[in-house]
Amino acid sequence: MADKKHVKHTAIYQAALDDKRGYVSKLMSDGQESLLTERITHFGDTPLHIAVGTNRSNRFVKELVESIVPADKKDTESERLKCLFQKNDYGNSPLHIAAMVGNTDATKRLVELDETEALVENKDGNRPLQLAAWHGNKETLEYLLTVPKEGGRCLYTGKAGGDLITRTIMAGFNDLALRIIKDHPDIVFENNSEQGQTALEILAQKPENFASGRSLGFWGRFIYSLIPMNNNEGATDSVVISINNNERATDSKESLSRIFRKCIAGFQNALGCIAPIVKRTYDIKVNENRSNLLVERICKIVIEQGDHDKAWTILGSALVTAVKYGTHELIEECILTYPSIIWYDGDNDRRFDEPKERRGYRFSLFLEAIRHRQERVYNLVHQMSGHKVFAATPHDGLENALHIAGKLAPTHRLDVVTGAALQMQRELQWFQEVEKLITELSYKEAENKEEKTPRMLFTIEHKPLLKEGQQWMKDTASSCTVVAALIVTMAFAAAFTLPGGNQDDGTPMFLNFNTFMLFIVSDAIALFSSSTSVLTFLGILTSRYAEADFLYALPKRLTIGLISLFISIAATMIAFSSALALMLKHKVTWIAAPLVIATSIPVCLFGLLQFPLLVELVKSTYGRSIFHRQNDRLIH
Repeated sequence: MADKKHVKHTAIYQAALDDKRGYVSKLMSDGQESLLTERITHFGDTPLHIAVGTNRSNRFVKELVESIVPADKKDTESERLKCLFQKNDYGNSPLHIAAMVGNTDATKRLVELDETEALVENKDGNRPLQLAAWHGNKETLEYLLTVPKEGGRCLYTGKAGGDLITRTIMAGFNDLALRIIKDHPDIVFENNSEQGQTALEILAQKPENFASGRSLGFWGRFIYSLIPMNNNEGATDSVVISINNNERATDSKESLSRIFRKCIAGFQNALGCIAPIVKRTYDIKVNENRSNLLVERICKIVIEQGDHDKAWTILGSALVTAVKYGTHELIEECILTYPSIIWYDGDNDRRFDEPKERRGYRFSLFLEAIRHRQERVYNLVHQMSGHKVFAATPHDGLENALHIAGKLAPTHRLDVVTGAALQMQRELQWFQEVEKLITELSYKEAENKEEKTPRMLFTIEHKPLLKEGQQWMKDTASSCTVVAALIVTMAFAAAFTLPGGNQDDGTPMFLNFNTFMLFIVSDAIALFSSSTSVLTFLGILTSRYAEADFLYALPKRLTIGLISLFISIAATMIAFSSALALMLKHKVTWIAAPLVIATSIPVCLFGLLQFPLLVELVKSTYGRSIFHRQNDRLIH
């Protein structure tokens, strides 16, 4: 452990934190030069560790380094460098700290003194390059990749290489990952030290990097469609790095190209300040393009090896991960590159995130897609030829695809839709879809090891969800019924208590006014629509709540009820505004405009609160099915 007398070094500790100018010179003049390389903390950190770790004390770092290794003392440079790069109790040198905090300025200064320090490991076996990637410090990582190192091949092989490429991808630096793979293609076969994962498996864990994981609103999708991009665009940042210094751009064409890219980058930054949504959407599209390029290149490298075992292992393990996360683009590319991988049947022994009872089971792409309720992965079956009849074939003989569909979906997949009723509807849709896939009639009535048919298993597994759906429907219908009934009462009463009253012959006083006709029509619409809403919600309350009702009948009634209620609220507000305008038109002539604004407030509020649910109801009940062919590519 570090010297226990570190309390006396508080002054230099604070100076390092505060980037105190001239403090190092003062120590030198006072004859306390040894304090510059002293361990001043309980964990063995030197002043350089502290200053570098602040990521802002650049003057202090510069003075400290120049004082420890002055240019005019070359004869003692080796010993002084040893003092400069001494490690703390965790085995981290100042260069390790600089890589961790993203202090690129300090990293450059230290590497210029001794490039071999970039190859030194800490106690955990991590080098500065891996640490920069792990902590997401892109600028520092980018610089370290350009440093020519003797014996630097160790950075790109074994666990070190696996850690580098997987951490780079995990940090979202796909442009740097593409460059690394281009110069060191064999790195795609390396496993990381955490869970033994490859670069392709890490990509499979990041569906947000692909179109399927994109979440854009209406305007975002519109802007996205207008952004042009070719297949190679976005492969690297505007400033292209070169890992090998021999690969320098020398001809005029590359120089012009570099200048052009810088101009484009400047334009993009300016556009980002003016219209952030455009810049954000552009970044999303570039990231997707880079992710697709990464998958394509990794698959190409794997296949070019011509080794079935390697292809089976690398691509197969990525499929296992991609199914769980729903990264169907990666799966599709793997199958198109190596078609037989669609039948990958590796076991789940090494999948630590799988339940113990499932470890060792044989993997099946489409059965796992059903199990994890990943419809985008399952939809790949619609891009198959006649071979799709084998997609639902059970591998272990214990349960078939319908048994798997009969089990309750994972919680995180259930929560994709709103409310227990729509969740039950989604589960029924899955079961019906898998029934269509099954061609062998015996499978539909087959029993599993617990002697249960698929339909029996579905009923048992979904019994709690059925009760939750019933309660959710009843609560929603009850609340809406109260509101609709109040509107019925008000609309009915308003028809007989007209604004302005009646003349002696019973004719309404304002009969010839257009505003009065608007009042009458609005009141009638409010009465009829609220009555429809009440009757519809009563139909929900008195429903039998059978499993099949949640597929179409109950969502249909709820949709009709909500639409009717929305119309009745809007009509009631219009009728009220019309009546008020009639009563005050002779006294307050400007009343119309404020009334229109006031009327729109409750209508808009209802729309904001209930419209998302209504849209989801209509989309899930009447919209396009979630099961469909996603593109025209035939995968098998």
